[in-house]
Amino acid sequence: MSSTYYQDAMEVKPDLVKFMQDIIRIPSLSSEEGAVVERIRDEMLRIGYDEVTIDPMGNVIGRIGSGPRVIAFDGHVDIVDVGDPSLWDRDPYSAEIEDGILYGRGTSDMKGGVASSVYAGALLKKRG
Repeated sequence: MSSTYYQDAMEVKPDLVKFMQDIIRIPSLSSEEGAVVERIRDEMLRIGYDEVTIDPMGNVIGRIGSGPRVIAFDGHVDIVDVGDPSLWDRDPYSAEIEDGILYGRGTSDMKGGVASSVYAGALLKKRG
């Protein structure tokens, strides 16, 4: 029996969640994204991207395959400063999970989306 896209996604979910936590834990204010960009590059290489580069502007560019059609995922990983940390209910860089919800600065804007896109590319590669 062949697996479905959903089954494939559930199989990689623990790795995706760990990756999301990793990049949420890395502060990445505007023009200070280097460490998170490198972590994204490393993950793309680990999960099977054919080529991954970081351009002079600090963008991570991953390639899978070389066909005539291109699917592009675009996102950003810079975050707004946390301000006064005492005003937060949780450490904004803890990336803790409570009741199935991942908390942390940049989770919804947009490190979670970037992490999901990185894994979507790998899942599409698996499907051919």
